[in-house]
Amino acid sequence: MMLLYYLPPQSLFGEAIIDATLLVALVSPALYFFLFRPLVIQIREREQIEDVLHKNEEEQFKFIVRSAVDGIVTIGERGIIERFNPAAERIFGYTEAEVVEKNVSILMPSPYHEAHDGYLAHYMQTGEKKIIGIGREVVGLRKDGTTFPMELAVGEMRRGERRMFTGTVRDISERKQAEEQRALLMHELESANEELKNFGYVVSHDLKAPLRAIGSLADWLSTDYADKFDDEGKEHMRLLISRVHRMDGLIDGILQYSRVGRVKEVAVAVELNQLVREVIDLLAPPASITVTIENPLPTVMTEPTRIQQVFQNLLSNAINYMDKPEGKIRIACSAEGRQWKFSVTDNGPGIKQQHFGKIFQLFQTLAPRDRVESTGVGLALVKKIVEMYGGRIWLESTFGQGSTFFFTLPRTAASAGSTKVTQA
Repeated sequence: MMLLYYLPPQSLFGEAIIDATLLVALVSPALYFFLFRPLVIQIREREQIEDVLHKNEEEQFKFIVRSAVDGIVTIGERGIIERFNPAAERIFGYTEAEVVEKNVSILMPSPYHEAHDGYLAHYMQTGEKKIIGIGREVVGLRKDGTTFPMELAVGEMRRGERRMFTGTVRDISERKQAEEQRALLMHELESANEELKNFGYVVSHDLKAPLRAIGSLADWLSTDYADKFDDEGKEHMRLLISRVHRMDGLIDGILQYSRVGRVKEVAVAVELNQLVREVIDLLAPPASITVTIENPLPTVMTEPTRIQQVFQNLLSNAINYMDKPEGKIRIACSAEGRQWKFSVTDNGPGIKQQHFGKIFQLFQTLAPRDRVESTGVGLALVKKIVEMYGGRIWLESTFGQGSTFFFTLPRTAASAGSTKVTQA
């Protein structure tokens, strides 16, 4: 039902204003009740809402604590345990019921056990922190009496006037064991490197000296007594001298291999066009073999001796094993992403696929040593050097037609201004 009120005209200007409260009550009793009901009722309802929200937060907190991977231990101002989550149960071996309302020092071995209450009291009085808000590695004590290393981070929170401390615990036993094992391995590696260094000294001084004497004696016998040897004797002397030279080369190869990564040179910008030409001149290939640099080579930041060893060993292999009347060796380079990709290609005998992995192993050769002089160190040395610089080496070959050795080196700042390399 609609209510109509007659208002005299003069009341429009304040002489007969209707009480606002009465108007609200007549138009909307519900609105009136909401606005003007006792304030204590509103406060009580607000407290009920806050209590529900608080309970929801409490349930969420409990869920987080229960599902945490790390152990969580909550204590009060006197060090009494109030919460102990399932992860803490697994770490310490106690159930929550066994530790709640007990002092947290039961989780600590001596001398931390005795010192804990004093530390907590000192912090409460002075605010000086040793663990709270910092975190550190400490030792924990399990129910069975065993100790273990753990990471402990302690946070402080307040509930009204009351302080609470929550410790997050992580068992780091496995990590510590791994660190100890790694330290042991590093010690063993250092000892092995020291032994290798001593071995290198022995090899270079104590073995090469008598070897040189044997070589000199063999040369003297083959020269001064040449007329005393028949054909078989001369062949034996030739084999003796060649094997002395091979042994000398093997010793040099072992020394070079042992020095890679251990003896460091200063890395400098090496202009490979010049270096590779010097290597070719040093090897002096026979007239029947042509060595071609197919495109300009870059400048790289490296140890000059190491990169020289790489090209020298790859080229000498291609020259020494050449079985064609007209040997052709090609050197090329291309830019691939952040690396230079080098290749050394020959038209020699080629290598069967089953030997691809073998040839990069130390002391491995595919041809009889009496037919081709080789120490079996060269390609192993190349592989070790290339990998030391973060590159890789691999082989493509067709048996009877030739081989291509590929290797990569990182493109460094030194090579940025070098001649642009294009694919031939």
